[in-house]
Amino acid sequence: MISCRRSERNSVRNLVKMSRNVTSSNKEKQTRKKQVTKRMKLNNNLNADHILQSSCNGSRTPTYGLNRLNDSFFDVPCEDLAKRLLGKILVRRIDDGTVLKGRVVETECYPGGEDKASCSYNGRITETIKAVYMKPGTAFVYVTYGMYHCINISSQGAGAAVLLRALEPLEGFEFMQLERQKRRKTTSAAATKRKELQVHDLCSGPAKLCMSFSITKSSCNERDLAVWDGMWIEEDDSKEEALHIVTSHRIGIDSVGTEWALKPFRFYLLGNSSVSRRDEAREKAFRE
Repeated sequence: MISCRRSERNSVRNLVKMSRNVTSSNKEKQTRKKQVTKRMKLNNNLNADHILQSSCNGSRTPTYGLNRLNDSFFDVPCEDLAKRLLGKILVRRIDDGTVLKGRVVETECYPGGEDKASCSYNGRITETIKAVYMKPGTAFVYVTYGMYHCINISSQGAGAAVLLRALEPLEGFEFMQLERQKRRKTTSAAATKRKELQVHDLCSGPAKLCMSFSITKSSCNERDLAVWDGMWIEEDDSKEEALHIVTSHRIGIDSVGTEWALKPFRFYLLGNSSVSRRDEAREKAFRE
């Protein structure tokens, strides 16, 4: 009798467990279904051609930066734009009239499509990355590690953009120093005695240059650099000597796999002290 009751209790327990497992499984399926439906709706609402056309509609004459580079400069394949930008001047005009300038000395190419390191890999489109599908010359600013900004410029090709990795500061040093000091990690003891950063280190990295130039997602994302008064690209009339460009692999993308991590999609000016990371092996081969 006791054995029979135990058997009944065990059967009930097993039925309860099975019911819970089925319920849990159904909930997981419903959750996955909702996620897929959400992604489908998102992809249906965002179309690369529509985004491009919308960004091309309407144009205006800028008030500032009248000698800026126009649409035709940016409307080239991604790798070509990454090289073209080297030696050019990025100009940032803050709302209070402050003007900042820096020479582009390092870039990275993110062509989209099959490039696993591109945010638009395999034609991915979201509201966050719409800028890389907009007309060539559109700024795409995103947040990394939840606190740092990086700026890209869209090129020819759906989902293609060039990352600005480093600048050589030319004008507005005091403003850049203040912006960097605001965000520097310091101990309480050292906070009262902050040393100025060396000029070549003000913009020697994608996040550093965004801090120094006050480039944020809220202020600069999806802006057309061919017409926006807040930022543009100019020729560097002060430099007459030929540029020596070193080609290397991109930085910080090992997680995408060896094939794409080692693609020669990073370009920088040989011998410039503002470059974020030198490739000594490539430099040696370049000189030989």
